[in-house]
Formats: sequence, C-alpha cells, structure tokens
Amino acid sequence: MEAKFIKELANLLGPEHVTEDPAVRRQAAVGGDYLPDVVVYPADGEEVARVVRLANEEGVAVIPWGAGLHARRGLLPYKGGIALRLTRLQKILEFDRDNQTAWVETGRSLSSLNEVFRTGRLFLPPDPLEGGDCTLGGCIAANAAGPRKLGYGTTKDYLLGLEIVSPTGEIVRTGGKTVKNVQDYDNTRFLAGSWGSLGVVTKAMVKLKPLPEKEVPLCLGFPRLEEACEAAFNMRQELGPVALELMDAVLMEALQESGHPLPVRGEACLLAAFAGFTEAVDWQVDQVRAKYGQAAEVVEAGEDEAATLWEARRQAWRAMGGEEGAILGSASLPFTATGKFVQEARSLFLSGQQKAALAAHFGNGHVHVFLKHPPSHYEAVGEVLGRLQDLAAGAGGLFLVENINDLAMVRRWVEGRGPALIPLLRRIKEALDPRRVLTPNSKVLAYVLDAAGATETAG
Repeated sequence: MEAKFIKELANLLGPEHVTEDPAVRRQAAVGGDYLPDVVVYPADGEEVARVVRLANEEGVAVIPWGAGLHARRGLLPYKGGIALRLTRLQKILEFDRDNQTAWVETGRSLSSLNEVFRTGRLFLPPDPLEGGDCTLGGCIAANAAGPRKLGYGTTKDYLLGLEIVSPTGEIVRTGGKTVKNVQDYDNTRFLAGSWGSLGVVTKAMVKLKPLPEKEVPLCLGFPRLEEACEAAFNMRQELGPVALELMDAVLMEALQESGHPLPVRGEACLLAAFAGFTEAVDWQVDQVRAKYGQAAEVVEAGEDEAATLWEARRQAWRAMGGEEGAILGSASLPFTATGKFVQEARSLFLSGQQKAALAAHFGNGHVHVFLKHPPSHYEAVGEVLGRLQDLAAGAGGLFLVENINDLAMVRRWVEGRGPALIPLLRRIKEALDPRRVLTPNSKVLAYVLDAAGATETAG
C-alpha cells in the first residue's frame, strides 16, 4: 500500500486513528503473517463511508472488524488491505423502554449494552459462545446466537432496522422501529450472517425482551452418553428450556485440566437453563429432578455458579487446544437426529482411537466436533472428516470444518444445492460490490469468488 494512500486515510480520520503498527495490525488479522496493511478507526458511519469510497477509488480491500472474536469462523486469512476497526462506534442513540427498542452504534459490546438495557428491566438475548465482549456489529455479521438460541433465536430475530455503508460507500437505512416495516425485500435481515461482505453495519435498531422473573441453570451428569442424549431429547420436547447443551466425557476432562471443571461427573453432562415466571421455572426444575434425579447427578446453580458453568462451556475450544491444536467441525442436523449423530461420532472416534470431543447445542441440532489434531495437517484425519460428513448427510444435515481454509468441502456442498446457486451468489456480490472491495476474504462468498490475497489452504 502506497504511503500517499495512507496519508489520505490520515487526512480523512486524523493521523491518531490510522496506524501501521505491526502489533495493532496483528490484532486485526485472521492468522499467521496475513496482516492488513493498515488499521483505521472511524468515529461514525460518515467516516466509514469516506474510507470505503476512497478504497473503491483505489481498488483496496476493506475488512470490517469489531472485537475479532468471530473472525476465525467467517473469514479467510487475508494479506493487505484496510482493517476497519469499528470499536469507536459506541453511542446508544435512543433507548425506548416503552417500545422495548434501542437505536445503537454497532461497535459496542453486548455486555455493555445489556448493562444499560437492564436498567429498564430489558435485555438483548443473543449470547454467543465467544462471550459478552463481542460487538453488536460482529454478532450481526455472524448472525450469532449461542446456547440460548433454543429459547430466544439468533441475532437477526432482534433486528428492526440498520444503518449500512454499502460496498461503494453510500449510507443506506433499512427498516425502522415498528415490527412490520418491510414494503420491499427484507434488506435488514438479509445482511445478518453475510460476514461484512455486502455492507458495513454502523447502527442497528434492536428489539429487546423483558428480563425473565427467574432463571435457573442446571447441570446434569449421566453415567452413559446414551442416557444423556435421551434425556436431552425428552427435556427439549417436554419442558421447554431456553438453553440445552451436551458435553461428552472427553470435553469434560479437558475442561477439568484447563481449570474450568464442571460440578458433575459421568460420560456426558447436560447444561440446561429455564427462564420465565418464578412459578413456571420452579415447576420445570422440579420436573427435571423427578425425571432424572435417580439416573443422573443434578446440580442447580446459583447466580455466581451459573456464570462459571456457562464460562466453562465457552472455554471448550481453548480447552481442546485452541487455534493451533485442534480442528473444529460443525454438524447442522434435524433436532431428532442429534442424539444418533453424537453417539455414532463417539463410536467412530473410539474405533479409530481418535482424541476428539463433542459439544452440542442439543435443542437446535448443532454439534461441535473438536479433533485434537493440528489444523495444518488436517489431511491426516481426512477419512474421519469424510465419515462425519457422511453421517450428517445421512441424517439430512451437513458437516463443515470451521477452521480449515480449504474451501473444497464448502464448494461441493453449495454445488450440491443446484448448479445455478454459485452464479447467483456471484451476481449478488458483483451487483453490490463491483470492485470486490468489501471483505473479499469472507467464507460466505470466497468459494465463488477467487479472493486475491486470501489463502485457501491450511496453514
């Protein structure tokens, strides 16, 4: 990147908000030596638009970046370009307690937003596994959810309107405060999950929910994986938890060793949360104890213990080796197939003596698979990954590897949905972003666009 271009960025934003410091650039990089050329910190949507327009004139890539906690799941390593740090966008422009809405800038963290919303007995439900430090913009880009997706849905379910900077630098507003506000295409929720490849979200109108009168997390330890799967199935069908997570013995042991022990033992455990009116929650907890108290160790968590329980679940990735030491796969399945997949995957690992752990958003049919194997040599477990793909496909779902940058697996799946899909996705991107400036390393579209600067191989 030429010094003249960086000087122009400094003139737009102020030199104190533009840096080439290698340490700062590394903080806004997906991995390895694939660093942006420069990191910029715009103050608002207007400054974001100016940066994007300038980048379009020069054909320079722009990659929006919040806290960076979701990045490895949605972005490929990319060398060069501008990292657009949005963390200065912190304002709560309106908090309407009566209408249960808020108009906020998207660089603010979920935890700090909810601190404010709780003053009005309201909250924004998305609870990503990456934690409350995730920015709202990052959650919109990833359509994040977390364990409470079962009871509350995903980020896009709470979007009423957006301020967006288009890939060519125009500022666009979608939606509004009312729930029914779409007279054309649903442009608001269309952006959720696009990983910044179709626009930079700078403000969001979010709808809020009343805080539940009571919430009780339970941890249940089962002596057999099969019993835990059966209990999870029945609990989801009969008792309506807002969160329902399953972890197997390998993951429980890894959490113990990493300093995040769970309060139960066994071959598998369930983390369940019930929320609502006190009388209803008390009934749900009593039902769990009556149905599973003999077969499982049941621990009811207090407020402090609840935070510890969910923090343990968030640490699953680090406990199994982190970015350098484990392969992370994800299976998306019909809910009714979740238990069978978990049990068959466990049998597969045992037969191949493969060190691997399983964690499932059981109520949603989403299973995380942690293979204790260096991602850079994932070909060595290619057969296991192929078997997992077959298991998921046989159940009517799919299996993808999240932290391997070889996109062949994703491309095959997309092509399998119909030969017209890839050309359609390409036309959408090219219509909105003719110079392919905005987030060219997004996995959402990287398998249909050859992103210059991005790597498609593990490393």
